[in-house]
Amino acid sequence: MPTIIALVTLAIRRWGHKIGGLIGSMPWVAGAILLFFILEQGKAFGIHSIQGAMTGILALISFSLSYSSFSRKLTWLPTLLLSYGLYTVTVLVFNFLQLNLYLSYALVIGYVLLALRFFPKTSDKPVKARRLPFDIPIRMAVATLFVLVVTGLASVLGPNWSGILTPFPILTSVLAIFSHTLQGSNATIAILRGLVIGLLGFSTFLFLQVFLLPQFSVGVSFGLAFIVNSIINVIANRVW
Repeated sequence: MPTIIALVTLAIRRWGHKIGGLIGSMPWVAGAILLFFILEQGKAFGIHSIQGAMTGILALISFSLSYSSFSRKLTWLPTLLLSYGLYTVTVLVFNFLQLNLYLSYALVIGYVLLALRFFPKTSDKPVKARRLPFDIPIRMAVATLFVLVVTGLASVLGPNWSGILTPFPILTSVLAIFSHTLQGSNATIAILRGLVIGLLGFSTFLFLQVFLLPQFSVGVSFGLAFIVNSIINVIANRVW
């Protein structure tokens, strides 16, 4: 996890915010959490958690869209709190509805497309970028703490809520807060838009695990789905 945060941060600096967001959307965090679930609780637990993960992805889209919108007027803390509030509302609504996996996956795809249609535009106002000393180690420490908390709660929460927390905006929050604080809302909007585009591939990665894990080893299942995830991201980047 710390290495992933560092690599995504460096990717943003090298290739720009949109590509950084796309790379950040890959199953680095959620895939690692799902792997921990499987290793600690078994394959069945991991598979059952994926339904909850789809609910979490729907909430992640709400978080990304709301953070991007609020970031144009507010500082990072109220923006984060409001976005977490909308994240929580989305989780509670869709968890109450108890939708099946296929419908949840279809809703994720539809919500991504809808969010991209209404995603806020970047402004032409120039912003002087700043860089904190040791910002990468700080990002690494914050993200690692989040992952330890989520995986530590798995046995208490059960597969559904563990799945919901799997795509919790850990990496997203770290990227959003630092880009918002140091580079302004334009950078934040670009990163989060790239991340939302990448959720087309990420949700497919998780969806495929339901069918791959019962038939193949964890390594093969993750590897095949990761290839599909990467192909979708390349295509989506060209389209959007």
